[in-house]
Amino acid sequence: MIKVVDIQDKHLEEIHSWELDEELQVKTGISQPRTREQFMDSYAAYFRGEKPNLYLKAIETDGILAGKVELFLSDENFIGIVVANKRRRGIGTEALRIFLQEIKQLKRVESVKAEVYEDNWASLQFFMKNGFRLSQEPSWEIFRGRQRRLFTLSKEI
Repeated sequence: MIKVVDIQDKHLEEIHSWELDEELQVKTGISQPRTREQFMDSYAAYFRGEKPNLYLKAIETDGILAGKVELFLSDENFIGIVVANKRRRGIGTEALRIFLQEIKQLKRVESVKAEVYEDNWASLQFFMKNGFRLSQEPSWEIFRGRQRRLFTLSKEI
């Protein structure tokens, strides 16, 4: 059973380990991972309500942490999802469905955007499979000294 739940202290060590994972860094655009202290300080600020534009949830399957999903509330409402464990089993699709339903009801969000690097083909396919469409011309970013094309996808919810 897939659940989207509040992030808890028990999740933080594993979520930080994902940030240290080289493959996930490249896919998600983390050029310099945070130290454990920086990471914990950032989440403590979130838990204290100091990041009101950020909405975070953990993805659990059968009680085990599988990923996280987040929304940055702004004029464009950017969403991000990481499924670090048990990939390619429909977990991300179901978690995204639950999360989108929740933010529509709780946050009154009507549309979201996602940014995906062109070389992260699995994420591009994931978002497109889940109803996201390319919404503007790609932009270019410098990531670790090289240019990468960044696609913006959007979805009405």
